[in-house]
Amino acid sequence: MARGGERCADARFARYGIVASSKDKWLPRHGVDNTFQTTKQLRVGPWYNADPSDPQSCCRLQTVATEFSSQGLELDCALLAWGSDLLWSDEAWSIGFAGTNRPPLKDPLTVRKNVYRVLLTRGRDGTVVFVPPDARMDGTYARLVAAGVRELRGNGG
Repeated sequence: MARGGERCADARFARYGIVASSKDKWLPRHGVDNTFQTTKQLRVGPWYNADPSDPQSCCRLQTVATEFSSQGLELDCALLAWGSDLLWSDEAWSIGFAGTNRPPLKDPLTVRKNVYRVLLTRGRDGTVVFVPPDARMDGTYARLVAAGVRELRGNGG
């Protein structure tokens, strides 16, 4: 997606961008750099407000906002890259990766669900969910479709 899709094609001031969980560790292998070293450099003001031609603009689809830099802020359309830190497995949500050295939270699953609630609600006009093509994500993909997320297929497929 080079310019935010058909819905934003004629909307010069529309804002669309990639959001992802800060805890996922698989997304960089799929072209979504949500690593701490990269996302800590995100300048939130320009990311949300700069002209689409500006290299810092969210519309360039080159940088990622995590739950920390997107909570309380919205885009016209959000592209959520689903991560490995909340997976559907054995008929329930589970924490696929809990990559932290901090003491465990009282209820880390509830925290992860809340992160995805925040990320899923960043798009005012809509949210597109990207689930990486990885067999470990198949259950999550199927659960999202079963919950009503419509599949988008390229090339008329």
